[in-house]
Order: sequence, then structure tokens, then C-alpha cells
Amino acid sequence: MSLRLSSLGRLVVSAGRAMINSLSFELAGHIAYTALLSIFPFLIFLAALAGFLGDYGGSLASVHAVLDMLPEDVGATLRPVIDEVLNRRDGGLLTLGLLGALWIASNGIDALRIALNTSYGFDEPRPWWLIKLGSLGAILFGGFIFLLLSLLIVLGPLIWQALLWLFPLGTVERWAFGLSRYGLAAAVLTAGLLAMHRWLPGRHLRWRDLLPGVLVTVVLWLTVAGLFSLYVARLGNYSATYGSLGGVIVTLVFFYVSAVLFIFGAEVNAALLRRRMKKPPPPPFEALADR
Repeated sequence: MSLRLSSLGRLVVSAGRAMINSLSFELAGHIAYTALLSIFPFLIFLAALAGFLGDYGGSLASVHAVLDMLPEDVGATLRPVIDEVLNRRDGGLLTLGLLGALWIASNGIDALRIALNTSYGFDEPRPWWLIKLGSLGAILFGGFIFLLLSLLIVLGPLIWQALLWLFPLGTVERWAFGLSRYGLAAAVLTAGLLAMHRWLPGRHLRWRDLLPGVLVTVVLWLTVAGLFSLYVARLGNYSATYGSLGGVIVTLVFFYVSAVLFIFGAEVNAALLRRRMKKPPPPPFEALADR
């Protein structure tokens, strides 16, 4: 048992040291800023796509379900702006403004790709136009998957009512049903992260080589999301420092922490690969810059 804990400790230290020696924390700031810029263009595209497919109500329900998983202050900051964006449906699917929104939203995918290539130590062999096409394709694919998941969000309450009508459920069953929703959310998050780690970098790793870091990110993110709410509610008085911008700052901080956890998961995978191949850890960024 102590040997396993020691091995786990060395793995965490190796991943943490790699983050410190590289530009991981600076990249996390870039991801957080790009995510805040990209989320609203993506929702504009999502609203247009949902209207085109006739599932606008489902997409709105899915967005609110995602907001419910975020810390309360983050959700409260994003919810009114998102509702305003989604309720403004005044264009077709292929308009110049919508294509611009799609392009801006793809920048968030580009930021994640840069972070993964840096963590895994991969060079990017693809030309820029192919990379951009891949980012645009990821946004399109993500939009369709999001709308498919919206059916589960809409049908969930109906299934719950049918179960109550057929089988009177007790407190334990109600608690288990509510917990299953978070289990489904964790499974969707895991699948999405696996797809990013697999297809975004310049090289494709095996699924089993990606799973450990992805699971670390999911577990830490779910834990941090709950703790972040407690911190903001009891200790983090951002309004006293930033005034009316307090909600925006809280959102940016949460995005930054999420980006750090995303990169840490990739560094865990990279550390496991180095251990298996008996390779030394990457040199500090200053050493690379002097070459």
C-alpha cells in the first residue's frame, strides 16, 4: 500500500514539475480567456442549428442543465447573458455573422490543442488550414452531440414522472435517480475529454494511455466545482474588489482553474508515458528558450 502511494506521489510530482517547467499556467490563462470569448459565439451557432433542426427548446434546456453543474456564482453570471443570446434568433443557418461566430468559437478548440501538444511534447505536423478545418469540424460535431444530449435532458423529467406513476419510489430511489444524472454528466464529460486528448494533438495516442489523465481531470473538476462554490460564498468577496465586474472575474477564475486541471490531466498521461518508456522529464522552459 505504501509503495503504491509512493509511486502515486512521484507521478503527481512529475506532472506538477512538468507544468512548472513549461508554460502550462500561462496557457491555462489563454484557455480561460479564449473560453469566455468562445462560449457565446458557440451558443449563437447552437441556437441557429437548433432552430434549423427544430429542437430549440431542447437546446435551451441542455444549456441550463450545464449551468446547473457550474458553481452558483458562475452560473448566475452566465445565465442572463446566455438567455439573451439564445433568445435572439433572427438569422438563417448560413449567414456571414454566424460563420464569424463559428470561427471565433473554434479559437477555443485551438487553445486546447496548443495546451495538449505542449503537455505531450508533440510537434504539429499539419498545415494551419487543416488545423483550422479540424477546429471548425469539432465545433460542428460538438453542436450536434449537444443537441442529441438535449433529448435526454428533455426526456429525463418525463421518464421520472412515468416511474413515479408506475412505481411509487421512496427517498433512496429518488436520491439514486438524482445521482444518476450526475453520473451521466460525468460520463459525457469523460467522453468529451477523451475525444479531445485523442484527436486534437498532432499525434494520436492509444485510448488506454489517455484514460488515466482524463479520469484525474474529471474527478478533480467535480471536486473543485463544489469547493469553488463554498469558497466564493464564504471567503471570496470579489464584489468588494472588482465591483460590478465581480461575477465576470469569478467566471474567469473558474475557467482558469478548469484549464489548469485539463492540462494537469495531460501532464499525468505524459508522466505515465515517460515512466513506461524510461524517458527523463522535459527540460525547463528557460533551457528550451536558450537553444
